[in-house]
Formats: sequence, C-alpha cells, structure tokens
Amino acid sequence: MNDSPIIAIVGFGSLGALFASLLAPNMPFENLRIVADTERVNRYQQQGLLVNGEPLTLNYVTPNAITTPADLVIVCTKFYQLNDVLPLIESQLGDNTLIVSALNGIASEKVLANTFGDERIVYCVAQQMDAMKNEPHEKNGQNGSQLIYRDHGQLVIGAMTTDSAERARVQQVDSLFNQVNFPHSVSDDMPRQLWGKLMLNTGVNQTVALYQGTFDTVQQAGEAREMFKAAMREVMAVAHAEGVTLTEEDFKKWLAIMDALDPKGMPSMRQDLKAGRRCELDLFAGTIRELGDKHGIDTPVNDSLYDGISALMANNQSG
Repeated sequence: MNDSPIIAIVGFGSLGALFASLLAPNMPFENLRIVADTERVNRYQQQGLLVNGEPLTLNYVTPNAITTPADLVIVCTKFYQLNDVLPLIESQLGDNTLIVSALNGIASEKVLANTFGDERIVYCVAQQMDAMKNEPHEKNGQNGSQLIYRDHGQLVIGAMTTDSAERARVQQVDSLFNQVNFPHSVSDDMPRQLWGKLMLNTGVNQTVALYQGTFDTVQQAGEAREMFKAAMREVMAVAHAEGVTLTEEDFKKWLAIMDALDPKGMPSMRQDLKAGRRCELDLFAGTIRELGDKHGIDTPVNDSLYDGISALMANNQSG
C-alpha cells in the first residue's frame, strides 16, 4: 500500500462516514483524510465513530494541516452546505487533483466546475446504500456517532460527454478506486445514470419523508408506493424534455434497486427531517417543478410533495 493514493473526504454525514469506513481498511492511515474545520475536527476526535458497532479511528485534519495535495477529493456535504466547504476542498488541490461529488441532484458538479475548473470534475452517482448516521453511544462523557448500514452500495462514475479529456479523468478515478478496492462501476451513459438516480431520489426521499416512514413505506403496496412511483414518472417526463430519455426499463431498474434496500433504512431526507435538520427539498421537487414550468409539463405529485414536506419543516421549526 506504499503507492496508495491520497483521498480526502469533505462532508462527514452518513455518506462521508460510509465511504471512509470502506476506504480505511485498504489505505495507509494518513492517506485518507477527513477534512473539516477546527471545531468539527475536535468534535470528531473526541466523540469517535462506531461502524456497525465496531470502533473506527480516522485521520481528521484541518485545511491548514495539509502539506501534500490529494489525488482525489470526494465531496459528501448537503448541497446547501456546498459554498461553505469550497475552502476545505481548495485546501486539498494540487495541479492534478480530481473532484468527485456524491451530492444529491444534478447541480453540484456545475458549482464545483465553475469554482475549480471543468478539468477536475468526474461525474458520479451514489446508489444502493442504506447508511444511517446517528449519535447513540457515549465516549469520554459525550454523545458519539454511530454509522449503521446493511448495503454499502457503490459509486457509479462516467463521462457526460464524448470529450477525450473527460473520459481520461473517468479512467483515472476508475484506476484509483481499483487500487483501494472501493466499490464502484463505470457507466457508458452517465446523463441517463444521473437522471435515473434523480428520478429515484425524487420519489423515495420525498415520499418516505412525507409519510415519516422507512424504505418499507414505499416497498409495500399502497398509497405511499403509488405516490413514490408517480413522482418518478414526472421526472421521466421532465428528463425527456431535457434531452435525456429514461425508459420503462430504467424505471423498473431503479425500482428494483430501491426494493432491495433494508426495509428499516431511511433515505437522507427522512433522516434530516427526523433530526430537525434542513431538507434538500429544492434539489428534488424544486428542480422538477422548475423544469416542469420551463417545458410546460404539469408536476402535481411533486407539487403536493413540496407543499407537504414544507409544512413538516415549518412544524419542526415552530416546535
């Protein structure tokens, strides 16, 4: 592992912690960096992390502690936090550092490209994972964090264009992930992959959040499952208007991916709503409603989801 790459993770919620737990066994300790501000680094070090009940010690670093650029930065924050963590990302960059964004939606790569350059960006989607991060254990008298998951899923990377330089970047990240045995695959149709994941997220995240349930809420036949599927079909219509065709086979594939997840698991929006955190509603219903207006496509299900979840968020804030 002497030739192991240096990988930096920015954002240490459920996805960031999951990726760290998958990478740590296959990399030198110092080559995997969890980059955060001083307050968070101190908190992470004091609290510790349990992964499926087992302690995991990680290399938490502040931006000013960096002496060698990372080969890859994996961004795992919420979209509304992205502007705040741009300095953390910048602290990891050298001439050849690449950036992968595991954020929900279809907008984060554009923000990162505008800030750091298209030549650093490799598109990806995170799929098939059911990780949940919470704070049930105690260490040193403080509430610590625990990551629980059954399915670790994978990152799917790919090129959005036929540009040879972009395809070379994808190959570079593919090779890097192979070095550290990180679960991933390469898509030959990344726009379709990206929109397919948005289709699933728009359905499952919002419906489970509205019904305040778990994946089981939409895995079982009934009203919630029908809403989940109807929201997905609205995304299909909008995607087609945007020049990306999602087929019935795509619909069935993403449905099967969701149906295979741990019934007791929760999507990120439900976890955020339950914890009283801000939800990424604008990335899902907000995006589909806006594009629906642009193309003259009605989106009544996403309208209903937007209104219902907005009311739940308002109740959280007033409570």
